Amino acid sequence: MELTRDNSNPAERRPKINKVIKKPDITLIVLAAMVLIAVVAAFWKGGWQLTRLGLVQGGHLLGMVWLRLPLGFILGGLIQVLVPRTVISRWLGPTSGIKGILIGSYTAIILSGAPYVMMPVVASLYLAGAGAGPIIALLTGQTVLGLQNLIVWQIPFLGIGIPLSRFIVSLFITPLVGWAGSGTFKLLAKLPDIGPGQNNREKKASQAVDGRGKI
Repeated sequence: MELTRDNSNPAERRPKINKVIKKPDITLIVLAAMVLIAVVAAFWKGGWQLTRLGLVQGGHLLGMVWLRLPLGFILGGLIQVLVPRTVISRWLGPTSGIKGILIGSYTAIILSGAPYVMMPVVASLYLAGAGAGPIIALLTGQTVLGLQNLIVWQIPFLGIGIPLSRFIVSLFITPLVGWAGSGTFKLLAKLPDIGPGQNNREKKASQAVDGRGKI
């Protein structure tokens, strides 16, 4: 068998290697550190038996959601290609103001589901041009305004008085959280995951709304 030697320039091969070996983001580093700390704590508390029990429980959870996770990701990807980015930028973009925050808040009333289903959808809207305020309002509304949680869980266990009172108050609180969260997001603009790249994304979204550019 004849062997061929790769005579390409090492400098030309370096970009290909860099594509394969990517620098992990801060979120991945923090998550890995938390897992390592949890493993050490479990071993210190109960040795290999408790550590193994925790890993088995994690495997059971993975067995429950392994199919739901890719389906949620596929749904999020389809939303990005089915809903025009200009539409998302116009109604939920950084320049949508209180209108976008109200839409994000009250759209959450009809959006319900487990995190592994809803988070890919929310992430797809964010990547498609939705602003920080509407996304924060949407995340908050999913927690406190979801009709499924209200009707299926809260009212049967607590009656109608307490759940309905909480729901009515949350109708006013959720937009305030989105508005305050938008301001806080701007103060935290120096964080690694919302630095210059995020600012450029929001500028492009604003240009799409004004008709001066395309995303």
